[in-house]
Amino acid sequence: MAELPASNFDHDSSVQDFAMSKASYLAAHPEASFGYIATSSLVVHTRIPFVPRILLIQRAADDEDPNLWEGPGGACDDEDETILHAAARELREEAGLEVAHVSGVVGEPWFFTLDDGKKVCQFTFAVKVKGDNGTTDLNVVLDPREHQRFVWASESEVKAKKVGDVELVFTSETVERNVLAAFNYDRE
Repeated sequence: MAELPASNFDHDSSVQDFAMSKASYLAAHPEASFGYIATSSLVVHTRIPFVPRILLIQRAADDEDPNLWEGPGGACDDEDETILHAAARELREEAGLEVAHVSGVVGEPWFFTLDDGKKVCQFTFAVKVKGDNGTTDLNVVLDPREHQRFVWASESEVKAKKVGDVELVFTSETVERNVLAAFNYDRE
């Protein structure tokens, strides 16, 4: 795999607790019932005035959780400088977008157990991306091994679970709630 560029972004003080490595975070939270951390980045785009849309990606038909929808994200690796860097790396790998600013934590953590019994906690972040001036489309590039398509969904479309003729079935109820929470976060 080609080496990826380093992520240069800033973050709101509200996410300072995540500006540390996975190992440091777990050491600082010995009460945690999980040993693995995942991230999700919700990109809110306002190309259409007064109708913010969130980037959702559909898992590949032959991957885990086939054909289900989620925000870009994945595992925090031991090599990631911080949990925030993991979120930026996953957004770049899964959607080809570069984080400019991590605005805050959205919704609630999603706790799940992998098939091998590993307990995971996924944190969701609201992010702004480089090149988003609010007037042009963003160039989303998916990794077809993991995701097969994307949509920009408005709040009403997420609530209706449909964008045009595309049905939205999320990877979990927590993911769906966090996507909806991101619309409220963007208004605050």
